[in-house]
Amino acid sequence: MTEKEIIEGVLSEFEGLAKHPRPSHHEKNVSDYIVARLAELGITAKQDSVYNIVADVPATKGFEKAPLTVLQGHMDMVCVAKPGVSYDPLKDPIRLVREGNILRADGTSLGADDGIAVAVALYLIQQKINHGPLRLIFTVDEETGMTGATNLDAAHVKDAKYVINCDSESIDVICVASAGSTHMHFMRQLHREVPAGDVALAVRVHRLLGGHSGEVINEGRGNAIKAVSSVLRRLADKGADYRLADFSGGIAANAIPADATAIIVIASKDKDLVEKTVQEAEKEFRLTYEGLEDKAVFEVTPSAMAQSVFSKEDTEAVVDLISLLHCGVFSMNRAIPTLPDLSSSLGTIVTTDKDVTIQYFPRSSADARLREFLLSMPVIARLTGTDVHIDEPMPAWTENMHSRLQPLMAGVYEELMGKKPRIEAMHGGLETGYLYAMNPDLDIVAVGPETHDIHSADECVELDTVAQLVQVIAGTLEKLAQL
Repeated sequence: MTEKEIIEGVLSEFEGLAKHPRPSHHEKNVSDYIVARLAELGITAKQDSVYNIVADVPATKGFEKAPLTVLQGHMDMVCVAKPGVSYDPLKDPIRLVREGNILRADGTSLGADDGIAVAVALYLIQQKINHGPLRLIFTVDEETGMTGATNLDAAHVKDAKYVINCDSESIDVICVASAGSTHMHFMRQLHREVPAGDVALAVRVHRLLGGHSGEVINEGRGNAIKAVSSVLRRLADKGADYRLADFSGGIAANAIPADATAIIVIASKDKDLVEKTVQEAEKEFRLTYEGLEDKAVFEVTPSAMAQSVFSKEDTEAVVDLISLLHCGVFSMNRAIPTLPDLSSSLGTIVTTDKDVTIQYFPRSSADARLREFLLSMPVIARLTGTDVHIDEPMPAWTENMHSRLQPLMAGVYEELMGKKPRIEAMHGGLETGYLYAMNPDLDIVAVGPETHDIHSADECVELDTVAQLVQVIAGTLEKLAQL
């Protein structure tokens, strides 16, 4: 398999996927397509009730007794478009653009996360390589709720020995562990009143770095929602009689918010006090995040007068809650000093006429530590007069200290690339946590090509690393067949 042959072959499979819209919770169409494509390749696939796909690929003749290996990835994608680009994620295909070694989409997200996993697996099973029994598992809804992994029948991994997950983003990394996490929502019903103040102001903090809360939480980046809340806390401490009319910020539970705005109503005589307080909060923020958040902007601007505002109690409760919800790292991993062991991030705040909802998202590399952390959440909710809904925790995947797969794949990588790969654990979450929970004896790694700006309209993948990924997996499968 030459690099060019691999790239063209994988791209052919990826182009087929790109023709089928596949946002999370809308995967039936692409799932049906994959089943049909497997049938064309002589492989019978099964769909479960949520449209997960499981397909067994017979071993190469003579290697039937080798342990069963699972190739796994997810078929859904985050669908976003650049401003001004016409795009219906439920109907429109992804328009691929190839620029030399880079594959991107025309104004939208690409879906290499994790369509490349599906395309690579479809390509690999057509090649003449010696391998033991293989099982392809393609799941749905990895991006928003892990519905596919949650609903996967554990029987599909109980008889497996090895799992190669293809949802990593760096070709030189073999991932060997990931964090567990849980989604939670704090909500408070609002009692709205007619404004007593005569001036409405927008207090905004924006142009922060943001970023994925699993990948960069240990860099100590600022949180825009917390920053706006610190302005409001300072106003209250100064005795300013303001009321919230709206508070919004953040884009996703698992992203550190880079932009947040609170609309407040206050007496005109206190307008100068608000501006002074914003300046004070900005000064403290810059001292705290010196050299990191230098592009942050704090501003207060006039806003249209609100028709209604929060009650005094609601205003205080929301600001109190945000003040209590710590964002950042609580503790570092003792075995891997550079890896967070427990962290949390306040991801979004949304205000409606009736309520305020805040998404809070903790992660931990140890399930027990996460469960212990969650015990304090109902206490915080009770103290702030809010309700909290805590989803079922997503399990962590713990490194197998006696892995045969990890050193074997590392050896294949070194033979091909002339250098050693990085062996890393990640603080983000992968579906491998669910597979590990179903069968703790599984020997698991996660790998992937060099992918950039995932979950954005700038998403792209380096094609030469796709070829390298195929070669590494193929070489690994051949060595596993000989064990």
